[in-house]
Amino acid sequence: MQDAFKDFTNQMRSLLWPEKYFAWQTLLMLSLFSWLVAILLSNIEDGNPIAVEVLSTLSWMFLTSAIWWALEKNKIKVYGFSIGPWITGAVFCLFAFRPWEDGRFRWALSCWPLISVAIMALPDFVNWELKVSLPAKDKRQPLIMVLLVNLLLTSWILFYFRVQDWLRNYPSLLINDLNRSAFVYDFEPNRQPIVQGIPLLESTASAIADELSGQPWYQAERWLYTRKNRLEDIALRMNNNLAAPDEQIFWQIAVPEPQRLGSGYLLTLRADWIGPVAGNQSFYIEKSCKITPEDRARTVPNTPASGEANATATNPAQSSTTPSSTTPSSTNRQNAAAQVSRVAVVDCGEDEATVQWTGEPE
Repeated sequence: MQDAFKDFTNQMRSLLWPEKYFAWQTLLMLSLFSWLVAILLSNIEDGNPIAVEVLSTLSWMFLTSAIWWALEKNKIKVYGFSIGPWITGAVFCLFAFRPWEDGRFRWALSCWPLISVAIMALPDFVNWELKVSLPAKDKRQPLIMVLLVNLLLTSWILFYFRVQDWLRNYPSLLINDLNRSAFVYDFEPNRQPIVQGIPLLESTASAIADELSGQPWYQAERWLYTRKNRLEDIALRMNNNLAAPDEQIFWQIAVPEPQRLGSGYLLTLRADWIGPVAGNQSFYIEKSCKITPEDRARTVPNTPASGEANATATNPAQSSTTPSSTTPSSTNRQNAAAQVSRVAVVDCGEDEATVQWTGEPE
């Protein structure tokens, strides 16, 4: 056990302790030293933040240089191809972009292939004496091929993030069938797509019900005759409440003619998707609301006529001596108090709006 530990210690010492000071191990030690000093300064109450930032930057620079130097001397090859520049490029991207912060990961990952190519090609353009020269003729074609491949890789990475932005800003795109796509693959095929037209119509139907329920029937019919402007105003308000507000430009609220339903009307709300689709098919969302009249009793306050009030006021003795009895005028007032008014009742049902497809599938 002691011999194994001793051998491990000797191997680590020979790996980290350089035979001469001009070596990659020296840069690694400088990186660790700068990092430790930066940590100590950051934990001091009166520590200088500028000094901490400078030491942290130096630590990353020493680490990147040490890794590049070490991998240049001890190449790691996969199928005969050295991957050292891509490891060094990954470390440099961590230092330069800090991808753990919001919004920077995509840029770090997108620039990683090109930075790695630059690191790989640097020794062919600049030697250890810092003299600039063109690469040898036998190395130019491989460099160009590697550059083109990494440009293609960068394009695919950027395209991946672009697709993610599309799906985040326009989630209704997921309702399309992507199985036949040549470059987009859905890793969650069983997910339920969130079609923004459904909450749009649901909130629009709820707003219509709140606006018309309990209103006099003649006002409800007038609302239906002028429904276009009213529905557009309601839909405009509901668009601002969408989970993906950028998608509102792709939804168009249709204003169909209400159908007669007995003594009432059947109003069909429709939201047409005018955005991009996969294939020749398009889709829309429909939801129906029943608007019917209902007779309801309403109470009218009993207000005595002016003549009766004057008579009572001018003849108080008679009103005090006359026994309580039902007169024709009081009967008319009681009948007037029990009037019936016709109001609108809106029923949009509990079923959710449904998606309908148009066109022939490919």
